[in-house]
Amino acid sequence: MANELLILIDLAIVIFMAKVLEEIMARIGQPPILGDLLAGIIVGPSILGLITVTHNVEVIGWLGIVILIFLAGLETDIEAAKKYGFDAVLVALGGVALTFILAFIIAMFFNYSFITSLFIATILTPTSVSVTSMTLLELGVIRSRVGEIILGAAFADDVIAMILFALISSIAFYGEIRHESITMITIGLALIFTLFLVFYYSSNKLFNRFIMRSRLVDAPIIHLLMIGIGMSIISAYFGLSPLIGAYLGGLAMSRVVKSARTMEFFEILVQIISPFFFVYAGILLNPWIVIGKINLLETIGVIIAIVASGIIGKILGCGGTAYLLRMDKKSSLTIGVGMMPRAGVDLVIAVVGLTIGVLTMELYLSALILIYVTSLSTPFLLKKHFSK
Repeated sequence: MANELLILIDLAIVIFMAKVLEEIMARIGQPPILGDLLAGIIVGPSILGLITVTHNVEVIGWLGIVILIFLAGLETDIEAAKKYGFDAVLVALGGVALTFILAFIIAMFFNYSFITSLFIATILTPTSVSVTSMTLLELGVIRSRVGEIILGAAFADDVIAMILFALISSIAFYGEIRHESITMITIGLALIFTLFLVFYYSSNKLFNRFIMRSRLVDAPIIHLLMIGIGMSIISAYFGLSPLIGAYLGGLAMSRVVKSARTMEFFEILVQIISPFFFVYAGILLNPWIVIGKINLLETIGVIIAIVASGIIGKILGCGGTAYLLRMDKKSSLTIGVGMMPRAGVDLVIAVVGLTIGVLTMELYLSALILIYVTSLSTPFLLKKHFSK
């Protein structure tokens, strides 16, 4: 009984602190995720040390992040994304390539191992588009060519990052890229995209002939949730991130989900359980275990270099590619700045890297600082840029 009580207390602390700090962030015009991360840092070993056993928070957190990504898929306008899909993929590749190369070279320069350097480079490749999309929506340009390219490129580089993550995780576990791993990843991607196409093109029949005829209470919500979680499980089984399956599951069903009640349910569910993942990510930070064992000046240099490579790689890589696609300088710079924010897939990769011991605490701290710096600066830069 005492164990159950401790679990409930831990969960209550997490949701209370997360919502208090989300409220503070919202009042100063910042994304709620920054409040969740800060809540984890405060209740974790970094400051108060209120939560020491993180397994319960971790389990709910992973469910929350899967549902969050599934909802993102449901809310995506796939027809609009098709219009600038090719340009978006090229922009994503430019940003991924330059950011990965810069981060890898910097990590090797600071004498990190080959696999650790690959891991930190992979962490810096994705983009969290939530911060940028909210700003573009406020400015009224989210459905412009610039807005659609940013949204499409953010999804594309998340997929690329997850494929890199699957390959590099194989090296971390086995010391090499095994043929079995490549085969599993290839099969997994083929299966997930096949399921996506099947669900996407048969979604109307599936929804009207089966889901709507179900006698379960709130049948659409239940069946959609099963599709999202099911595809995330398949994705994870083949060595990919569950987020790829969750997103494609949501994207496949986005054509038929027009019920305000259904969307409202998922949004409420996300608000309740997704903060657990980001709080968990904050709890994992424990600078005290490395203080006294590190060269402070060198560590500060590492953090600055990693954060700088994450910012420069996206601005030059994405913005430069956009310019090569014959977009004007202002639009290209907007795309580069809009692709800066992190706080999604990159955080998932960082959490896994720290958990399996590939990532050092100072590199994990670098990833968290990059999240804060880019998330806080991007809205300001975009608004200033558009005001000109």
